[in-house]
Amino acid sequence: MKKILIASILIISIGSCSQKKNNKIAGESSDSKKTQIKGENQKDGLYKTFENDDHKYGIIDEKGNIVIEPNYDGLEKRSDFYYLTHADNKKDNFVWLDVQNKKLIILPKFAEYHLNIKNNIDVVYDNDQKMGVVQNGSKIIIPFIYQSIEKFGKHIFAKNVETSSVDLFDDALKKIDDHVALKDAILLSDQSKLVVVTDLKDKMGIMNFDLKLVVPFEYSSIVPYTFDDKYFIISKKNIEGKPLFGIMDDKFNIIIPLTYDFIDESDSAEKELDVTEGKSTISVLFTDFIKKK
Repeated sequence: MKKILIASILIISIGSCSQKKNNKIAGESSDSKKTQIKGENQKDGLYKTFENDDHKYGIIDEKGNIVIEPNYDGLEKRSDFYYLTHADNKKDNFVWLDVQNKKLIILPKFAEYHLNIKNNIDVVYDNDQKMGVVQNGSKIIIPFIYQSIEKFGKHIFAKNVETSSVDLFDDALKKIDDHVALKDAILLSDQSKLVVVTDLKDKMGIMNFDLKLVVPFEYSSIVPYTFDDKYFIISKKNIEGKPLFGIMDDKFNIIIPLTYDFIDESDSAEKELDVTEGKSTISVLFTDFIKKK
């Protein structure tokens, strides 16, 4: 009786194992494997590139469904909707992902992706390395006449190649004409929502993301401290035209007066400054230096 019982248990166990082996994950193909490609642009987003067993590349969505069949020798993601395709012995193509029709559309007039403004509106480069703004990979919203285009808060700062000045656009991408004339604009602190702006006389000041000038145009340089962007190394020329250096915080207080001949981050030690005063240059920890205030 025990032998019959043991035999029955073995038959049931073997049958269960066999059934599990034949079960497949929904959507999985027995003759094809999808290997997700690693990379900086692959971490987030709605779509990712993948490689199959034949070393061909395609695009999948978040659930692993194939959006673009793996027909490419190489495929590099630039954003959810922009990619570079590679084919053996052929020119690389910059393409836009048409999700609805499940195809990649070649963009012969454009060369590279820069950043997303909102929804399907993006900054891209043309073949002359000028930037413009397009919608859905084709419709030009802002013309390709810019050396750089950056989004700070709700506003667009675009450096015009033709005028060597900065054009400003609002959230609706309408040009703002009533603003102080700017020669350049560079992000100072994303956390504090501040931008270094340069006027037409090459003087620097600070503007917030609401386009309010919070520090006047009187500095020669304003550089964020690498390890804490609540602090900025600043310089201003004296009456003789000699630059003097100090440190400002993100509340625009001068915590180290502009009396030093030179202040810069050390190339040899992290979180240290090289400070020159007269003929003497020392290396000092940033935290120790600002305690002098």
